Amino acid sequence: MRIEWAGRESGHNQETAPPGLSRKEVVVHCLSFFLFAAALSAQTQPAEVTTREETPTFQSRVSLVRVPVVIRDKQGHAVGNLQKQDFQLTDRGKPQYISQFALEGSAVPKPADKSAQPEMPASVTGEAPKLVAPTRFVAYVFDDLHMSQGDLDSVRAAALKHIDKGVPPRERIALLTLSGRVLLSFTDDLAKFRETLTKITPVPPPFQGVPPARLYMAEQFVMHNRDDILQVQTAITASCLELPLGVTTQQIAAATLTQVGNEGLRRANDAFRVLNTITGLLASMPGDRIMILVSPGVYVPDESEKRLNEVIDRATRAGVVVNALDARGVSTVDVSGGVPGCSKVRANITQELAKFDREEALFQGTVLDTLAASTGGTRVAQNDFVAEFDRLANPPEYIYYLGFYPKDLKPDGKFHDVKVTVGAAKGLTVTARNGYWAPSQEENAAATATREISEAVFSRDEMRDLPMEISTDFYKTTEEDAKLRVVSHLDIGQISLRKQDDRNRDDVTLVCALFDRNGNFVKGSQTVVEIRLKDDSLQRQRSRGVTVDHEFDVKTGDYLIRVVARDAEGRQMAAVNGGVEIP
Repeated sequence: MRIEWAGRESGHNQETAPPGLSRKEVVVHCLSFFLFAAALSAQTQPAEVTTREETPTFQSRVSLVRVPVVIRDKQGHAVGNLQKQDFQLTDRGKPQYISQFALEGSAVPKPADKSAQPEMPASVTGEAPKLVAPTRFVAYVFDDLHMSQGDLDSVRAAALKHIDKGVPPRERIALLTLSGRVLLSFTDDLAKFRETLTKITPVPPPFQGVPPARLYMAEQFVMHNRDDILQVQTAITASCLELPLGVTTQQIAAATLTQVGNEGLRRANDAFRVLNTITGLLASMPGDRIMILVSPGVYVPDESEKRLNEVIDRATRAGVVVNALDARGVSTVDVSGGVPGCSKVRANITQELAKFDREEALFQGTVLDTLAASTGGTRVAQNDFVAEFDRLANPPEYIYYLGFYPKDLKPDGKFHDVKVTVGAAKGLTVTARNGYWAPSQEENAAATATREISEAVFSRDEMRDLPMEISTDFYKTTEEDAKLRVVSHLDIGQISLRKQDDRNRDDVTLVCALFDRNGNFVKGSQTVVEIRLKDDSLQRQRSRGVTVDHEFDVKTGDYLIRVVARDAEGRQMAAVNGGVEIP
């Protein structure tokens, strides 16, 4: 990599990226959020401009709270004609100023892309369409930790019928599970998707003895020491093992509930950790980002609520929409279900079990509702799974994003209730995020810079606070290998410089990321340009700008490029997209 002061006449190709690629975004590999530092040497006066290598660690904490909001009329149609002033937002009942306001969704016109090809579905026989850059990413996430075999068979058959209709050439699909046992990264290979889908199987519960215990009942007993649950489990134990009621059966019941409950808590925490990672995968995609969570729902213990909020925070910051498909469909609690493996359970105990089953179903559905409503998505519980897959694979027609910086926010890690209302309009239904958790500590300046850069790398938008142009060239070293050079020219004429001693100072961080046609991270580099200009050369160097070369060893193929720059003093940003085809 090379950096120098350069003017328009410097001999480098200063053309911008090809117009057809100017709005294409770059992405990172599905589970990787680190860019590798590349070697850098300065070819200018070291006293005025020096460089250093860094490897960024992307942070998740952010003081801005982003609240997705979907507004529907009496007929259930999404409304997309509201303005910032139509909304009121409160945090713990205190009015907040809405600092950011954006309207997105499938019905919102997108900037024209001159490289766009006709949106024809890919052939279901596997014939590849003409290459176009992806702009919509849909992750199908199956909850194999909580689904029964019967539910899985039903939703899998529907997913196969849904995907057999093909996907548009600008869409990529991924398939993942909450256990982490099945993973297919974003692709347009429908045959591979079908093959991977057939490999999903429910993960059996670790404890399958007799007498069994309901997972929800066990978790409630472990978390809240509910005596009514212990009494019911003791009666079940006595009936199944044909033992008299007493201390022994109560001890067995308590041990069973504790074992099943602790395992359930571990599974819930593991599931949310995996879900957070999957959300991060989607957050790195350049376009509409949609998750379809296929699950019967899961009861969230109190200690897991923060993990759930971590998923919501990550999704709302990146504009990831979580749509939830209830794998149970339209279901009712079987009051005569009894206890598997036990035929002598009394009727009154069966009725008690049905009561707990209804509680569990309510809590399970609430989790799916919370994930969907908090990210601008939809939760459905219908029996026509094919139609629901078709519906959920598309972004909402209209989704508002309200952003605010909480007043006097204390880093105490406590939950804050958020409420969104719409002015004087009548007959409108508001679906929005209901709150957030305050950070447990303050974010320092370095963490802020890291976060802003990482969010820009993962963003879909170009930014021009600092004017920047990029160009590419390459040469083949073998039939399959090539040297790729990405040249970034940054206009620093308007950056803020801090005077210290006899120098005008600023640090500019540049990140160049390289991705394949499916949005998977290939290579990247980060460079910090340390500007220390003397007064007598200040104007001359400002007018010439800075040019940085990024060089990569690559295989032949098609690549997407994103270059991001941020200056430390003014916190101004630049982000430019490009692309290159290496035959």
